[in-house]
Amino acid sequence: MMDIKRLREWIGRSETEEEVLSTRIATQFAATLDLPGEWTEGAEAPPMIHWCLAQGREPTRALADDGHPPRGGFLPPVTLPRRMWAGGELSFVAPLRVGSVVERRSTVRDVVAKEGRSGPLCFVTVEHVYRCDGVEALTERQDIVYREAASTHKPGQGQKAPEGQEHR
Repeated sequence: MMDIKRLREWIGRSETEEEVLSTRIATQFAATLDLPGEWTEGAEAPPMIHWCLAQGREPTRALADDGHPPRGGFLPPVTLPRRMWAGGELSFVAPLRVGSVVERRSTVRDVVAKEGRSGPLCFVTVEHVYRCDGVEALTERQDIVYREAASTHKPGQGQKAPEGQEHR
């Protein structure tokens, strides 16, 4: 059973990370997405690169079974085992610039328990504010949902490839 009162004590908890948006990071990100452009100091960085910046530095041995840092640090210690993306919103204010220091400040904004068709759910809302050389560049709201483990239901078998065709 979830102790929602205890979990709501995490509301307002924050953490801050920062990183220089190097030409190497911008070039690698752009190459991954086949984006054209020059990624020299001062250039406007490609959109969405913030997801590659100012990440935590947990050693692998410290990660939970789901590959994320253990709960109870920054995120509340929700006991439901499945952590999933439930939604979010991005608001772009100013560009991130190559060569600049990017700071990400994350804050737990809400923790709500609900009951769904699959059982108990816990929604955690996190706000990330990114600043570029001290100036707010973008905000992101992430809605995370925790739920019970997947059922043991096995999906039906997929269709075989048509005769004489290759399945990919």
